[in-house]
Amino acid sequence: MTHSGRILLPWSKSCFVCGEANPRGLRAKLYQVDARIEMSFAAPRELVGWSNVVHGGLLGTVMDEAMAWAAIVDGRSGYFAAECSIRFQKPLSVGHPCWVRARVVGTRRRLKDTEAWIEDDAGVAYARGRGRYVPLPRGQIDLFRHDFVWAEGCLDLREALGLDPNQA
Repeated sequence: MTHSGRILLPWSKSCFVCGEANPRGLRAKLYQVDARIEMSFAAPRELVGWSNVVHGGLLGTVMDEAMAWAAIVDGRSGYFAAECSIRFQKPLSVGHPCWVRARVVGTRRRLKDTEAWIEDDAGVAYARGRGRYVPLPRGQIDLFRHDFVWAEGCLDLREALGLDPNQA
């Protein structure tokens, strides 16, 4: 679906962040907005780290998801994390609505250098991250082909990923 320049990205059935069938997952939807990826995020209470603060590992998880998709969309190929670093800037309260945003900041050979940040509508930053993403080995994406969900109107990357464009 396209809403005000946002293009919905495909998602998976099993992923903790975007998986529609993961009973403990976040079921997040990610969008391409110009040259960046974004998703709305408000951590549910059961993912608290201590008191009312979101666990830092969860912030890293959602930033990794956004950075991976930034690499995938930019490189038109499958990518996964080789390394990630996170700088926590301010404690994020459970349930506080934010945006996770990511973009590719450089390409060296076939590696994608990315950055991500979590901020609210007021522009308050809670965490920033950087990552390096490497292409999946040839044929590896084929192992995941049955896990992707391609909805009408979402960015169709099947051909770029070497998958059957007629796959539902």
